[in-house]
Amino acid sequence: MLHRTYIPKMPLSLFVDYFWYMEDYNPSHSKELALPDGSVDVIIDLGEDKIRLFDSNHRELVFGHSILCGPHSEYFVIDTACESRVIGIHFKQGGIHPFLKEPLVELHNKHFPLDILWGSKVSEIRDELLASPGPDEMFQVLERSLLSLARKDLKWDPAVQFVLNHLHGCQIAEIIEQTGISHRRFNQIFKAEVGMTPKRLNRLYRFQEVLRLVHSGENISWVNIAQACGYFDQAHFIKDFSSFSGINPSEYRPILGRHHNHAKYVT
Repeated sequence: MLHRTYIPKMPLSLFVDYFWYMEDYNPSHSKELALPDGSVDVIIDLGEDKIRLFDSNHRELVFGHSILCGPHSEYFVIDTACESRVIGIHFKQGGIHPFLKEPLVELHNKHFPLDILWGSKVSEIRDELLASPGPDEMFQVLERSLLSLARKDLKWDPAVQFVLNHLHGCQIAEIIEQTGISHRRFNQIFKAEVGMTPKRLNRLYRFQEVLRLVHSGENISWVNIAQACGYFDQAHFIKDFSSFSGINPSEYRPILGRHHNHAKYVT
């Protein structure tokens, strides 16, 4: 398997975690869990296959060559047979906001054909990607294309950026108080730009910290991990983990060579 990543230059790096490219991914499993982190992914298939997914209610979703995975707080399932040659953009939480007209809350836990959101530009981008000799050149195509899609100046709402920078491990009410905006109004702004409430995103940050600790490869003590990540007790930890992943913590099986948000699907 060939797997490459690239962090774009400023100012895109303020909004994008990385671009990624994957080729010849032929795992022994036919499906895998995609676990949520509250971010948005754009995926463009460069082969002849369609993109096939299953949502958390086990409904099959079949798309063409390009999709947008909205900000998720639920898992979904990927059909790995449809991943022979793909490229994508992994945005930071709220990072896609300058490139869309729609409030992100309307995309929460949903998948969309990319051309619904970016129109005919999607076909142009894909054609240019297919004409590129390799991943490095493809990343440059994505970089140029994304800059051309920006609908306004590439900058954050100062209040949203402040809360995003201080959200993890802090008291949400105290952070919002420091913005000088009422909690009700701030939640409206935050959901429009990030896709969910600060409280839900904070829970996802804690869930992601669990996955990072497990993925580190050290001996796993679920009690210690739950305490280290700020859960009240084991019951709270298990309930939260299951609500985001659909599985118990002991069933989590990260996939070698993949991001910790990708795990073996337990049927």
